[in-house]
Parts: sequence; C-alpha cells; structure tokens
Amino acid sequence: MKKQTNNERGITLVELLAAIVLASIVMMLIYSVLMTGTKQYKSQFDKNKQVTEISYTLKMITKDIRKTEKPILISSSEIDLNGIKYSKNGSNITRNGVVIASVIDRFNVVVDDDRWIIEIKSAGNEETKKTEIYIRKGDG
Repeated sequence: MKKQTNNERGITLVELLAAIVLASIVMMLIYSVLMTGTKQYKSQFDKNKQVTEISYTLKMITKDIRKTEKPILISSSEIDLNGIKYSKNGSNITRNGVVIASVIDRFNVVVDDDRWIIEIKSAGNEETKKTEIYIRKGDG
C-alpha cells in the first residue's frame, strides 16, 4: 500500500488573493496619508511665503519712508518716496516697476497728518498686515 502524504508547503489561490487585497488596502491608506501630508505642506509653505513677502514689503516701505524727507501720497495705493514709487499693479505690489509682492488683494495707504497707515491684504490666504509710521517733524 501506498501512503498518501499531505503536502502543505505552498499557498492556495484564495490565500494569495487575500494577501494581495490586504496589501492593496494598506498601500492605499499609506498613499492617502502621504498625499494629505504633501498637500498640507504645500498649503503651509504658500501661506508662509505670502506672510514673509508681505512683511518684507512693509519693512521696505517703512525703511524708505523713514529715509524720505517728504513722502508723497499719490493715491490710496500709490506712494512716491523721493523717486521710489510703490504701487499696486493688478495683484502685485511694485517698487519702481519691479514686483516685490504678488497675489495681493489690497494695498491701502492712509495719511493722517504725520501718521501713515499702510495695510496689505493677501488674496491667497486672506492674510492682512498693517503698520503705522509716524513722520518726525524737524526743528525747521
């Protein structure tokens, strides 16, 4: 008589399909987490870039106003500081025609006697920065 032995060293087709399905689900979850993280990173990067751009623009304008003897307000979105012109063109703020900030919704300058109020609002993430500058009067 011949003895029959059970050979269980391989895997069945059902086990193989189950493993592939489980691996696919795990891979989809990992992909989803990675994509969400990448989108969040890009969003935060763009927001930080916008805030930095606005802050830098305000710093430049403040520095130029302080160096100017008589700053001139041309309109609520355009100023002349001894030949250095800041203005809003479309969605950009320019300094003598060179873009220094982009994706800008509002660039507003208000002069109240010796106080200049400058406000810049980003169109991309609704970030608004505002500064007040007091012009010193000389002993003249």
